[in-house]
Amino acid sequence: MKYKHLLFDADNTLFDFSQGEIETFKELGHKYNFEVTKSLMEDYHRINKACWKAYEEGTLSQDKLRVLRFENFINYFNFNIDPIEMEKDFTSILSNQSHLIKDTHFVLEQLSKQGYDIQLITNGLVEAQYGRLKATDIEKYFSNIFISGEMGCQKPDVEYFDIVLDSIKAKKDECLVIGDRLESDILGAMKSNLDSVWLNIKNKDLPNEFTPTYVITDLASLLDILK
Repeated sequence: MKYKHLLFDADNTLFDFSQGEIETFKELGHKYNFEVTKSLMEDYHRINKACWKAYEEGTLSQDKLRVLRFENFINYFNFNIDPIEMEKDFTSILSNQSHLIKDTHFVLEQLSKQGYDIQLITNGLVEAQYGRLKATDIEKYFSNIFISGEMGCQKPDVEYFDIVLDSIKAKKDECLVIGDRLESDILGAMKSNLDSVWLNIKNKDLPNEFTPTYVITDLASLLDILK
C-alpha cells in the first residue's frame, strides 16, 4: 500500500457537525427562548467562523474562542443570556450528538480490516470530540486521537503535524491527510509536505491557492483512492 497512516479530520469529515450543531441550537433555543431560523444560524456561522479563523491563525486561544463567539452572537441579537453558561450548554449538548457523515462506519471498518493505521487529527473542543467519539462508537478505529486543545498548537500549523508524525513514528510519504476544511486540513498538509484528500461534499469551487492531492465528493470514494 502507498500510504500506511491515514490522518482523519473529525468535524464534517466523519462527524456530521452541521446536523449536530443544528440539533444543539434547537435545544439552546428552547432553553433560552429564541427561535432558531435559517437567518439566525447564518449569522452565528459568520460570527463563529471569524473566531475559528483567528484561532487557526494563532491570534486567539481556544479558551477565549469558546466564549467570545457566544458573546458576539448574544450581543448581535441583543439577547439577555450569559455567554459562559450558553457555551457550557452548547458543549454539553453537542458532546452527545451522534450524527455521522454517510458511510463513516463502513469506510473506517474497511480501512481497519485492510490494515491501515488510522489517526484522528482535530481542532475541535476536547469534551465535544471525546463525547461524540463515544456516542458514535468510532473511537475503536483510531490508534491515537490528536486534539489541538490538548497539544498547545492547531492545524494548519506545521508544529501540529510534526507532533503527530513524531508520535506515530511515520514518514511523510506514508501519510495521507483526509479533511473537509481547506484552511486547516489541506493547508496544513501542504505546509507539512503531506499528501491530502479534500472531502468536498458540497461541490465547492477549489481556490487556486489550495492544492489537495485528491478531491472526493463522498467519503466512500476514499476506498477507491486507496485500492
